[in-house]
Amino acid sequence: MISKIKNYLQRPYPFYYQNKWHIPLLLSTVFIGSFGFSYFFEPFVVNRTEHRLPYFWICIIHAANSFVIGIIYFLILHYRAKDERSWTLGKELFHLSFLLLLIGIGSFLLRDLIYNNPNNWSLSYLWEEIRNTFLVGTLLLSILLPLNLERLFKKYTQSAKKLLLKSDSESDLWTVKISTPITDESFELLLVDFVFAKVEGNYIEVYSLNKQDLEKRLIRMPMKAFERHFIGQKYICKTHRSYLINIHYIKSLKGNAQGYELTLKNVLGKIPVSRGKVPYFNTLFKKNS
Repeated sequence: MISKIKNYLQRPYPFYYQNKWHIPLLLSTVFIGSFGFSYFFEPFVVNRTEHRLPYFWICIIHAANSFVIGIIYFLILHYRAKDERSWTLGKELFHLSFLLLLIGIGSFLLRDLIYNNPNNWSLSYLWEEIRNTFLVGTLLLSILLPLNLERLFKKYTQSAKKLLLKSDSESDLWTVKISTPITDESFELLLVDFVFAKVEGNYIEVYSLNKQDLEKRLIRMPMKAFERHFIGQKYICKTHRSYLINIHYIKSLKGNAQGYELTLKNVLGKIPVSRGKVPYFNTLFKKNS
């Protein structure tokens, strides 16, 4: 049971915060939902005799507190967590839980502004604000996150279906000389045989066809240096920071919440197309299919 939970938490998960414009959009939705839920449903006991402000403005302040803390927190994530493929469900749940904790503490620190109560700074009210924040936040996130996942899944599934066309273009038969830092390891690569390359630690695994067999060559160089050899080659596409592929070998293309997943001919496993690379991939694939 524990291993199942661990595997579940380690699943790849959409990284919403790579595009900083998605952050205020997401939090604006949370702001509206939080305000509306608190104002119209009054989920917690309200003692209006303690209020310094009308209840409407109290709900606005609580929602604004969530918005401001969320903006700051997710902007930090935007600049610190750059590799969306390493983002997992476990990390998402941890950061959302920590954010709710910060919002609860922020609501506690605002009590003197909102409530005329001599016990505002008591531990019982600290616990109450954190508890209420988790109750409302968990409810809103349990609605918003599945809806957003479904939206992303449909978006990339529909896009993948439109792109997946059989290519009848002629193969590019040119060769490319791969110059490695170690001169003796330099080699020539026939483009028609090149299938894909991926980063593996400090090395790059280059996969190409030798007759009908997939052959792997291990070279020591950065991906940026490797991909410079293919500038101007219209069939070679970087789908992810760690993957470079020959689009002629695409066998199937499926959409998911992360972007696309490719299956290549003669290759086991999936090749990711990260969400940031989807527009570039779409353009290149349409031109050459």
